[in-house]
Amino acid sequence: MVEEQAKDINDFEIISSQYYLESSNGLTPNQPIVHFDIKAINTYEYAQRVRTERYIQRYRHRVGFVLLGIAGAGLSTYAAYSDKLLKEPTSSQRYTLLGAGGLLTGLSFLNMKPIGEPSKTGESRLLRRTGSVEEADTINVRPYNSDLASIKISYQEEVIREATNWSFNEGRISINLAEEVNAGLFEEDPQDNIVIEVSYDSLYSTKEVPVSSIFEQFVIVDAQITPLRNEPSNSRNNILTDLAEGSQLKLVESEGEWYKVLYGITETWVYANDVRTVWRPSEFASVLSVIAIPNVPFGSVDVERDIPVLGVSSLNASAFLLSNFQYGGSLSERIYGERDTKLMEEYFLQAFGIRGNNIVKATNINSDRLLERAYSRLANSLTEEEQGLNVYISGYAEIRDSKVYLIGSSENGSEERQYIDLHQFFRGLNNLQLSSIIVYADLDIVNEDGSSEPLEDLASILTSDNSTSAVFFGAQPDQRSGIFTSSNGDQNRHSIFTYYLAEAIKEGNMTMGEILNHLDRNVPFTSRSIYDRPQNPLFFGNLQLQLLN
Repeated sequence: MVEEQAKDINDFEIISSQYYLESSNGLTPNQPIVHFDIKAINTYEYAQRVRTERYIQRYRHRVGFVLLGIAGAGLSTYAAYSDKLLKEPTSSQRYTLLGAGGLLTGLSFLNMKPIGEPSKTGESRLLRRTGSVEEADTINVRPYNSDLASIKISYQEEVIREATNWSFNEGRISINLAEEVNAGLFEEDPQDNIVIEVSYDSLYSTKEVPVSSIFEQFVIVDAQITPLRNEPSNSRNNILTDLAEGSQLKLVESEGEWYKVLYGITETWVYANDVRTVWRPSEFASVLSVIAIPNVPFGSVDVERDIPVLGVSSLNASAFLLSNFQYGGSLSERIYGERDTKLMEEYFLQAFGIRGNNIVKATNINSDRLLERAYSRLANSLTEEEQGLNVYISGYAEIRDSKVYLIGSSENGSEERQYIDLHQFFRGLNNLQLSSIIVYADLDIVNEDGSSEPLEDLASILTSDNSTSAVFFGAQPDQRSGIFTSSNGDQNRHSIFTYYLAEAIKEGNMTMGEILNHLDRNVPFTSRSIYDRPQNPLFFGNLQLQLLN
């Protein structure tokens, strides 16, 4: 006997059963299916019995006893057949002695010595009943009636999916959350969990899961063009390619104002303000639309090559280039701003015949002080009293208190904006002794202002009392200045205004009226075609003014 109260698992009775719903599986974006299983807590009464086990013991003969038995058998045999011990033994005596000898021999062999410890055979037997014991066990069970399940999915206390006739799938309630929940409901960094409530008959269960366990984050390019970089910094040397608006990439992580994204299998970077994040099912990664615009060298676009010579090289012509294209914080980099500036510089050099030492440049400046330094260089370069001046301005602008300010460059990504007073700059230009002045201002005004008065007031500083002056603006105050690049069309890699300004000059339009006519015919149409929004250039000054003296 091994145990007096052993449990007999074959002799039991179910006393009670308690049913409940439970979800125990984890979720991932690759497996966004939550399961609810019907489980039962069964209480069993088992019989208790005496349990015995079988052992095997190994033995060996005792040599001494065997020898004694053989000696005793030999002596009995000798006594039975000789007259030395008994004189003429009778037959009964002889048989008795022979039997005793055989018995001694047999007993000597049966007297064995055990070897080692007994070993178990693994066989056991339950015998008489000694009592009973109760135990509980939890098991999965199938639906116990014909009722269907009900589900309710909520987010931020708002029901987003509800069903009262949810079918069972192989005995369990399965919900593919990626299919039942709209991924567009969630903001970039959702703080709340999705709540799933399930009921069946009188059973009820709830489970909360984070959004990140169902969906993955992707970025969609919102800017017209954004550079794809191999490092999280603004540098022309780390641009891999340009991405057009609508491009989609998988988000890896965020780092300050940069997002690390997957371009194929390569980890790259995009500027956070140029994209928006979205939640999507994991299979969205297999159908991503990436619209890459390869970098091409300057001279590949039609207006960049075969620039005509319209004027002879002269000392009495100058140019000033004021261009900001490196921005950070909430402002995206001015894509192709640097290329626009180079384009206008080439036209000033080749088409207008302005000598290189008469061209003054101020790029990516962030204060009036830096602009004053560039202005001083310009003023000092004007050796002739009657000189013509061409000015090109490019960058983000803001209207504040009815005045126009160029937003200073912020290459370090600072959120604090610096402003450059264009009214002060125009007054300085007006103080120069010039034979003519023409300003081409491709300003992308970031705060909407439906009135064109601020631009008119700015231009009037030069044009009010000067018939040899003209000012072009690339767009009205409530319009954005777009770039001439579309995902499935032209890839002209310049702002729309600057491209058609260069094209007008290249085609030989020599008066302000002819140039304005060319801009009016092309800029609004192109903006509508690409972005479905207006962009109407503005002009102030003398329409009869010649481009070149």
